[in-house]
Amino acid sequence: MIPYRELKKRATEIANRLAFVDADGGIARTYGELFSRAQQLASGLQELGIGKGDVVGALLPNCMELVELYLACGALGAVFQPMDVRFRGVELQNCLTNTSVRALFVWAPFIEQNIEAFLPKGIHKIAVRGTQEGWLEYSQIFKDSTPKEVTELDEDQDVALYLYTSGSTSKIKCVPVTWRQLDFFPQDLITIWSINPQDRGLSLLPMSHISGPIVINLIMATGGGYVMTNRFRPDQIAQLVREYRVTWTHTVPSIGRMILRAAQTIGGMDTLRLVALMGTTVPPVLFEQLMKVFPKAAVVQGYGLTETSPLLTLQRPNWPREKITSIGKALPGVEIRIVDEKGQDVPDGQPGEIIVRGPRVFRGYVGNEELNRRVFRDGWFHTGDVGMRDAEGYYFHLGRLDDVIITGGLKVYPGEIENELLQHPVVSECVVYGEEEPSRGKVVVADIVTRGGVKMDPAELREFLSSRLATYKIPRIFRQVESLAYTPVGKPIRNSGKREQAGG
Repeated sequence: MIPYRELKKRATEIANRLAFVDADGGIARTYGELFSRAQQLASGLQELGIGKGDVVGALLPNCMELVELYLACGALGAVFQPMDVRFRGVELQNCLTNTSVRALFVWAPFIEQNIEAFLPKGIHKIAVRGTQEGWLEYSQIFKDSTPKEVTELDEDQDVALYLYTSGSTSKIKCVPVTWRQLDFFPQDLITIWSINPQDRGLSLLPMSHISGPIVINLIMATGGGYVMTNRFRPDQIAQLVREYRVTWTHTVPSIGRMILRAAQTIGGMDTLRLVALMGTTVPPVLFEQLMKVFPKAAVVQGYGLTETSPLLTLQRPNWPREKITSIGKALPGVEIRIVDEKGQDVPDGQPGEIIVRGPRVFRGYVGNEELNRRVFRDGWFHTGDVGMRDAEGYYFHLGRLDDVIITGGLKVYPGEIENELLQHPVVSECVVYGEEEPSRGKVVVADIVTRGGVKMDPAELREFLSSRLATYKIPRIFRQVESLAYTPVGKPIRNSGKREQAGG
């Protein structure tokens, strides 16, 4: 699906229906209004010389302009490249030159004086929601004319997006996503969870990542609505759910806790019928609490990567509650194997690397052939994630290969320990990692955030784990911390929480 073309149909069929709301900016667009603006923006881009295959970059938060720009690129067959708004200096320069970005749209407050030194010569510079000397203003791009739409687009081969999963100066990881691959998320949500024209979603993830384009495609496919915000606070979430009668959202466990607090302390969120938690292991207690406060809603989790556009697994309706720590079963067309270091399949119930293949999988990082040779072997994409499959075909995520701890010559998978710790009633959040100790070598450490801040008893936790894990997997050190640190997409950063030593 080319979303611009779908928008064109919607603008005829349901022109006056609300499509997107930028809650922070106080902007709402109907399908008719959105099509008119996307059309005028596409005409302006065309006057700048942007056409099929040209790359348009964006450093934008969750906002209406991001939606308009993505749709306008689709009219021209241009490649949209949203980037994390915190990219700066050389990492930004690398992202722009790696894919030869021709036009860059930047949220005006993010423009720093030295940004010019890192921009390629000849690039078109557009400031959004503000002005900057030497930059065009966003409104100046719009042209009151009809763009010449691209007619020859191969949805299976032509690239719709360039997405950066890393902006490091040494190893750029740029993921190309085709138009067809952007259709999988809408198909999954429509067929499995029945998202329909009456539904309205809420953004609780950065739309500069893959979550933005896939949601825009979903809204175009259903004719429903979507509310955008950058204010991820319990009071703000509750207000938006009530005001716009939001029915679904997909986010990460850390934001899931805010949804829970909002429901418990503010209420009025009974319109929610689907809460999908992604990105990392979901604590069972969070699942149970969300299901309790939203008895009529489905609370589910899934797994995937930017490289797999994005979902590979997802929990279905009526999934068995004893599989509460599972990331679900493989989605249609997805082939998954769990393998050892030699690429051999491991038995069910044993951990190994998750490798995948199928039409959802990208075709390789742009400008990084060395990495491509490492991650693609015999037609399979090696995710670098550790997982496990049970006899019923349910998958479990156990962390990253890079996180594996070698202690006493034995491998310890942090995710396996975290899944067990999260089932203890006192544990709210946890992260497990290896720490060098002069007298012992590497030892297993667990940082624990307790429910309600109650004092943790390391001996009790050891006893709890002793019936669930081999002795060498039980953390040697437990630390009670006030909070854990998370990445922008909700993954815990290991060994970085605020610590308060609580036992050894």
